[in-house]
Amino acid sequence: MFCRNCGQVAESGQTFCKNCGQELKLGKFLILTQWFKYHRKGILIIIGVIVFFVIASIFSEDYSPRDSYSPTLSESVSVKQYSPNPSYNQEEITATIVNIFCSSTWPDEGGSGGSGTIIDKEGLILTNSHIIPQDSVNLHVGEEGCLVVLPDPKTGLPQDFYLADPIVIHEISDKYDLAFMSIYAAYYDEEEQKYDGVYPREFPTFDDSKRCKQESIKLGESVRIFGYPAISGGYSLTITDGVVSSFLGGGLITTSAKISHGNSGGLVVDENGCMIGIPSMVSSDEYESLGVIISNDLILEFVEELKVYIDQYLLEEPPESPWCNEKYWSPCPRGQKFYCPTVGDPICCISDALFCNGKCWTSCPIGQRFICPSFGDPYCY
Repeated sequence: MFCRNCGQVAESGQTFCKNCGQELKLGKFLILTQWFKYHRKGILIIIGVIVFFVIASIFSEDYSPRDSYSPTLSESVSVKQYSPNPSYNQEEITATIVNIFCSSTWPDEGGSGGSGTIIDKEGLILTNSHIIPQDSVNLHVGEEGCLVVLPDPKTGLPQDFYLADPIVIHEISDKYDLAFMSIYAAYYDEEEQKYDGVYPREFPTFDDSKRCKQESIKLGESVRIFGYPAISGGYSLTITDGVVSSFLGGGLITTSAKISHGNSGGLVVDENGCMIGIPSMVSSDEYESLGVIISNDLILEFVEELKVYIDQYLLEEPPESPWCNEKYWSPCPRGQKFYCPTVGDPICCISDALFCNGKCWTSCPIGQRFICPSFGDPYCY
C-alpha cells in the first residue's frame, strides 16, 4: 500500500504514514487484471518499440539540439533574473511534471522515486533510470509497478494518481541514466471505492516545438527547474531558479538552481520555456553544491542508440517458444532440434542426432534402425 500524500510504502496495519504522518486509508491496487499479468512482457516489448518513434517526434530534426555547449571567451556572460511573468504558459508545463514512487522488492528497501515529464498523450514519461530500483540485469519493482502522481497545474499539489510500468533497456539506460514510465491504469482506493484518476485519457504533454527553434544556450543564461525535491518535502511540485553555471563537457551542464534528491528525472527549461535537459544529480563539496543537468544532446544520443537497439533486437521476428511439460522454453539455437522428454527439462540436439532417455545420441549408420529402450542406452539394429 502507498501513502496517498507522500507515496511512501506503508506496511499492513499502519494507521499513520511513518514518513509524513498522514492518516492512512487502507487500500490496495485492484486494477491489475489477470490478462495484464500474463501478457505484461509482451506489452512492454510493444511499448519499447514505439518509444523511439514517440521521442523522435519530440526531438525531431526541426528541433535541433543546442550546439553551443562550448562557449568561447568572446561570448558575453550575462546573468539575468528569471522573469516572474514568463513568456510561455507555465501551467502547460507544470501539468506535465509528475511525481514518481517505485516500491522495491529488495529486502529492507522501501523504494525510491523522483520526477518525470509526460511526453506522449498516452502517458509515456521520460525520467532518470537511477530512480527505478534495479541491478545490472533485472528491475526490482513491485508487481503493481510505480505510483505516478499528476499535480494541480496551478498549485502543484497532488491531484491524480496512476500506476505505471518502468521501461529500462539496461545497457543504454545505464550509459545515459535515462528511462521511461508508461501509465497503464488509475490508482484505485479500495476504502473510498473510487479511482483517484481517470483512465484511459489523453494526458497533458510537454511540447515546446512551436515556441522553440534552433537556439543556443550560454553561460549565465537563466534556467528554471521543475520537480519534487526532498528539500521541499517531496510531495508538491517545486520550482527553483538559477543560471547556467558551467559546461562540464560530455553533454553535462551545471546550474546554481537548487537540486536535491527527488528532482532527478524532472525538467529544466530556459526563460522561454524551451527544454534544456533533465536534472539528474548534485555536485557538491563541504560548503556548496551545484545541480547537474543531462542536456538535450545526451537525450538525442540516447534516442539514436535506442533506435539501433530496436532495429537489431525488437523489430526482428522472434522465434516461437516451444512448449514442454506445462511451460514455454527458449527455442534451440539455429541448426539444433528441440526434444521434450516425458519427465524433466527439454534438451537441444544437433540436427542429425537422436534423442533417447534424456540425452542426445549419434544417429545409426545407413540401413540400421535406432532403438530406444525404456531403460538404458539406445542401440542400432
